[in-house]
Amino acid sequence: MRGECSTFAERLTGLFSDIVAETMTVRLLRELDDLDITLSQLQALTHVAERRKSSVGAIAAGLGVTHPAAVKLVDKLCRKGLVTRGTDPNDHRTRAIDVTPEGLRLVQHAGQERARRLVQVLDRMPAADRQALIQGLEAFVTAALRNNGALDQLCVSCQAVLPTECDSFRVINPSHSLGSVQSAPVGEAAKTAA
Repeated sequence: MRGECSTFAERLTGLFSDIVAETMTVRLLRELDDLDITLSQLQALTHVAERRKSSVGAIAAGLGVTHPAAVKLVDKLCRKGLVTRGTDPNDHRTRAIDVTPEGLRLVQHAGQERARRLVQVLDRMPAADRQALIQGLEAFVTAALRNNGALDQLCVSCQAVLPTECDSFRVINPSHSLGSVQSAPVGEAAKTAA
């Protein structure tokens, strides 16, 4: 019985992930053809935008790709004027990759469009089902991170657990009403989580 349940859960989570990825990102990129950016480029750009001053190694690790693949992504993003290469002030041997204002606008636009599409899907669900979905996802994330307070430390902008350098840090607060989010500057959020 447990094996059947885990197999069904695996299939269901795979389907959920595929639907979210396809509906929220892949179709978006197809429809916004004028952006001239691939999914992997958008993922790399988002990684840099949310963390600021990333190294190529950090980008590779964050995306789960090889270092040469990350170098190619950064090269393409640089040619498009979406990121810049600079010197890391802490280590002059390392190149610091940062997002340009145009790159940040693209990431924000894609994020807003994904959120709009998610709201459209959620609006088709009865309120009780939306609540059950949120509660189930909260329980899943908490169990996966093996930390009962994990959601109290999770940034809804970059999905990083504190501490994070995300400029638009917002903490999910499951103790309030569903979907409640608290905005806090990084310094304040880090202090409250400590």
